[in-house]
Order: sequence, then structure tokens, then C-alpha cells
Amino acid sequence: MDNIKLLENKLTTEQFCNLQKAVGFGRPNPIQTEKAIENSIYSVSISIGGEVIGMGRLVGDGARIFYIQDVCIAPKFQGKGIGKLVVQKLLAYIKNNSIENSTVTIGLMAAKGKEGFYEKLGFLIRPNEKLGNGMIMKIKI
Repeated sequence: MDNIKLLENKLTTEQFCNLQKAVGFGRPNPIQTEKAIENSIYSVSISIGGEVIGMGRLVGDGARIFYIQDVCIAPKFQGKGIGKLVVQKLLAYIKNNSIENSTVTIGLMAAKGKEGFYEKLGFLIRPNEKLGNGMIMKIKI
């Protein structure tokens, strides 16, 4: 792909909201989204021809626990290695910014049907022999 740019910590609220809507997650509250981006440990976005077509963020404590969040690739660019590039860049950030001789845990919640994508990148599906189910709670405020 021509004119592909990887941008670090440049994700805007509008880009985030547009990508979430494009992948079918709905358009999130922009005020909430702005705060979420500000509170991220790190974000990466992918631009082609000036249009942001992919993103991903890291959240967590920045030392022991990291969560990969909001990996979204515009539908017409899915299956072209953009998502893999985003996740690899997030993992590289963790490796390059973690305490030497330590172990970190990296979690994520895959969208339904996308588990295989993350498995190919080394993530384990839960539950398995040693790990129970992942869990979630949503609260309407």
C-alpha cells in the first residue's frame, strides 16, 4: 500500500469516533473518547493518503498490566496486514518500555469472530486448562 504512515500518540477524538462507527461499534461520546485517549499509555494510528484507517491503544498500569484496546481497522482495509501492524507496534512499545527482567501481562477483549486473528499473534483464548473466562461489566451512567 502506498503512502502508509504509522503515527504514534497522534490519534484524535474524531478519528477514534469515525473508526469505531466504521467497524460497527457505534459512535462513542466524544467527551468520553477525548478523556480515554488522554489517559492512554500509548496509541498508534495508521494513515493512508492522509486518512486514518486504523488504530489501537494501550491502557493499564504501565508496569505489570497492559490491555490492548480499540484495535479498529476500516472495513475496506481489513485483511491487508494493517491490524497486525497495529498490534505488533503496541507489543513493541510494551517490550521497549517495560522493566528489564520482569514479566508483564497483556490482555484484550477480541470482537466476536476475531479471536483467531489474535491467536495468530500469540494470544491465548480463555478459558483454557489454566485460565478461566475473561469477564466484563458495563454500567450506564
